[in-house]
Amino acid sequence: MGKRRNNVSRTEFLPLVMTIYVTAVLAGMILVYHDFYYDILETKAAYYYICTLTMLALTGGWLFLTAHPVEAVRKNRGKKLFDIISPADLAVLIWGAVVILSTVCSPVGRYALTGEKGRYTGGALLILYAAAYFCITRYYRAKEWHMAIFLAAGMGMCLFGITDFFEMDLLHFKAEIKETQRHMFTSTIGNINTYTSCVAMVMACAGMMFATACSVKKAVCYGLCTITAFTALIMGESDNAYLSLAVFFGILPLWLFASRRGVRRYLMLAASFFTAAGAVHMIQKNMASPKAIEGLFQVIAGSRFLLPFTAVLWCGAGACCLRDYRGKRENEALPRTLRTGWAFLLLLAAAGTVFVLCDVNILGNGDRYGGLKQYLFFNDDWGTHRGYVWRIAVEDYSKFPPLQKLIGFGPDTFGIVTRLNNYPEMADRYQEIFDSAHNEYLQYLVTTGPLGLLSYMAVHIGAAMEIVRKKRGDWLAAAALVAVLCYDLQAAVNINQPIAAPIMWTLLAAGAAKRT
Repeated sequence: MGKRRNNVSRTEFLPLVMTIYVTAVLAGMILVYHDFYYDILETKAAYYYICTLTMLALTGGWLFLTAHPVEAVRKNRGKKLFDIISPADLAVLIWGAVVILSTVCSPVGRYALTGEKGRYTGGALLILYAAAYFCITRYYRAKEWHMAIFLAAGMGMCLFGITDFFEMDLLHFKAEIKETQRHMFTSTIGNINTYTSCVAMVMACAGMMFATACSVKKAVCYGLCTITAFTALIMGESDNAYLSLAVFFGILPLWLFASRRGVRRYLMLAASFFTAAGAVHMIQKNMASPKAIEGLFQVIAGSRFLLPFTAVLWCGAGACCLRDYRGKRENEALPRTLRTGWAFLLLLAAAGTVFVLCDVNILGNGDRYGGLKQYLFFNDDWGTHRGYVWRIAVEDYSKFPPLQKLIGFGPDTFGIVTRLNNYPEMADRYQEIFDSAHNEYLQYLVTTGPLGLLSYMAVHIGAAMEIVRKKRGDWLAAAALVAVLCYDLQAAVNINQPIAAPIMWTLLAAGAAKRT
């Protein structure tokens, strides 16, 4: 009897630790704060350090007391490399090694380790991401209630962001912020672009859970969460949100178009988004909203086709419901050709996007695209000076000595690089110091070199392939993957911060977890 209890405890302790850790990170990173926005980065980074180091200490201590390394070596003898670890695991190992090497060899090693001259995303934090990845993928067991906790915290963030849009400031976060800076911060997150990245991951998880919910009660709950996230995204006033929306609505059919229920739910999701966009537009127009959302939202909401298109989507969803329920075929499988055809359309859309960008930026035909030219034509002022930052990032990287070109200047040292090379121009032209590339991939190129960038991308590609290949019917893993993909596209124009990034890494590892 004692032996049985011991076996149970040995097999259940680490999954319990991972359950507590994953839910603490997913919910806590969204909600925790200390001195409002004044130390938001430091507070959230410290929270992640505490959670992760505690988890690693418990995991390491337990394995030291209970592991049998000789048995493990004997068990794996004769196996091929990828029978023991996955391609994503190998990519994480390589990425971690490059991060360590880049930190040690950095001309400013202390700052590369801590990230204190940047956004607190130094080598120490990046190594914690990698260590947590291996612990989660080995011992975590995903449960739906874990996702529910994440979504509950996400709803708190979204609702706070929505009330901020109406300048209610319920928790007095903005009481002492300058009027000119109030619009730059929102909810419990801070920077609106980081907020948008967090909301996008919540939206992706809620939307996938709604689309695959088997009971009406769950579908209603997840549906309400998704609509709330749609509204929060729109009211977040960041055009970055539409990159995540493009991924969300572009990728979902590759799962959902496998069944009639999936098609119905997809139409409902699309109709819900455009309904939310129309509702926010009506609020702005008729209820004296204190803010006017500009950018891509105006392109969508101001279109005369919005109302009829939304009506068509709702009618289509309703027709599918009537047809399927009358014929009792609501869960009937659909031919694979439907998903194959959608994948082909995605490839066409990607090719079309590349053509348009070349047409505007190389051939000089931007005027033919009307108001969209401002989003398609890249110059120094594109994307709130992102074009300028990207240009100097490439120029500065090209001046690096050979070793730095290979492994970068050091994690989160972009601000140091620009101060050394571009300070007079930045101060004179924009009265601002750019301490981030505003493009996560370009940031990794400058700070960890091509080895760091390629291995980082390999982590995401490898994890995505593993989830698609081995866990296609696991909707929790699929929800985590879609959330990560939403983050990944936004990362092309966003800042890597210890707020959204820990959530992304935790979802990535949870989706790729090897235990069920």
